[in-house]
This record gives sequence, structure tokens and C-alpha cells, in this order.
Amino acid sequence: MKQFFLLFVVLLMVCSCSDEILNEDNHQAILGASNVTFSFDSITEPSNWRKYQSLEEMLAACQIPEGKLKSMSTDELIEVCMNHPLRGIFSAYSNELDGVSVIVHNFNGFIELKNRKDAASKLLLFYEKVNCVPHDGTIPNKSFADISHLGFIDLYIASKDLKDLYAGQHLYELERISKNVFDLRLNENEKSLSSIRHSLLIIAQAKLEAKNIDAEDSEILRRFVKVSGQVQDPKDYTKVSLILSK
Repeated sequence: MKQFFLLFVVLLMVCSCSDEILNEDNHQAILGASNVTFSFDSITEPSNWRKYQSLEEMLAACQIPEGKLKSMSTDELIEVCMNHPLRGIFSAYSNELDGVSVIVHNFNGFIELKNRKDAASKLLLFYEKVNCVPHDGTIPNKSFADISHLGFIDLYIASKDLKDLYAGQHLYELERISKNVFDLRLNENEKSLSSIRHSLLIIAQAKLEAKNIDAEDSEILRRFVKVSGQVQDPKDYTKVSLILSK
């Protein structure tokens, strides 16, 4: 039953995508015409996409050819990973990190990304540009501005799949950038609870990794992370925010 529901959500998500998302022009807008070496466009073309009868078939169809995978720059690899056609399925899971894990562990792009030595530094630059730098025609924040993109990017970072993000100087930069993103989201005219929750989740993960809080606060943050920030009592958000502001 759950498999059927997930497939229904995936099909609904893809069918509701505009032509702007699925066509080659949009892919070039994301990656920059000179950098385009791989596109999901032929895979997600409606007449092809509807042939797949299960989530597993869809995931398998989205793999990057091995020859292409190795030749992609880390910058392009990050953008392709974050543009995965099934990125929005995290919203179908009671624990959103579980939904992200399905994509991450079934896409060779993320497997390759973990093997890149510059992946953490490149991802931090990408995350800051997408969230904090005004669009000037040279960065991808406009193309990655929809809820499914930003939510997936947030949750991938919070998943700690890329462990180098939470070590040394990268951890310091992650804390700085994620706090800036959180402040920007708080100051938006139309605040999104999910985006604020995702920011809190990243900062909580960073705080736990830094190990500079007491045992009681650590336990509160661990419980928050365990449910991917999807707490039932709104007061828990206040508790977490107070801990993270220390």
C-alpha cells in the first residue's frame, strides 16, 4: 500500500511539473549552456516517464551513464544531484530524511559525489549561492528556488551523507551559512514553516557535531533530528531555537 501511495505521489509530482522544468532550455538555465553534459529531460519526457510502473524502475532509469559520471565536474555533479526528478518524494514520508535517503542511496550521482575530495567545499558554495546571494544571472539560485528543490537540498545536507561537511573548517562554514539562511528565512514576508524547520535541522546537526552543548540540550536536539524536525508540539521549536542561539 505504501509503495502504491509513493508511486502515486511521484506520478502526480512529475505530471504537475511545468514544461519549464522538464525541457532542455530550463536545464541549461540551471547548469549554464557551456556546462551541460547530462540532462534528465529524455528520461522525464512524459511519454517515456509514464512507462515506468514502480518507484524502483523510475530510480533505475535516472542513473547517469558511467562514462559521463566520471567526466562531470563537481559543480555540475552537485547541480544534477539536486535536480533529481524524484527529489520531491521526501514529502510523502512521515520522516522526511527517510525520503531523501531513498534518492541518495539509489542514485549513482550521490555515490560519485562522496568520492570527490572537493565535494564539501563545493556544496557549501552552492548552498550559500542558492540561498543567500541575489540572482545575477551567473548563479543557480533562481532555478533552484522552488520548494521541492530547496527542501531537498536542505535535507540532503542535514542527512550527513556527505560527512566532510561536518568536519573541521567545513563545519565552521556550515554553521555560518546555515545561520545566515535561517535569519533570511525568518525575515521573509511569507515565511515557510518547512523551510525554517529544515534550517533548524541543519543547525542542530552542526551543533551536535561540534559537541559544545550540555547533555540535556544534546538530548533535545537528538530527538529533534531523529524525527527530521517534524515535532508535534510547536513549543519544541522554541526549545530547539533557544538551544541553537546559545
